[in-house]
Amino acid sequence: MLASDITIGLRVLVGPNQMTALVVGDPEYYTPRSKLVRIKYENSTRYEYMINHQLEALPKEEQYPALGGSHVKPEGDF
Repeated sequence: MLASDITIGLRVLVGPNQMTALVVGDPEYYTPRSKLVRIKYENSTRYEYMINHQLEALPKEEQYPALGGSHVKPEGDF
């Protein structure tokens, strides 16, 4: 995924572990061709930095309403 397509609040699929996460920070410089993106895994307290090429945006309908989708966080998730 291109760093220019990443926005805070975007729901993504993390390539190495196939878990769903939420982007919580702007892409940061790592190398000229890749950026580090701070993510938070859904239903977890774990935060990580991932390389932008390891992230894949979920379809538009699975995004939060602020980004044009219809996903609502289930009660009890954090």
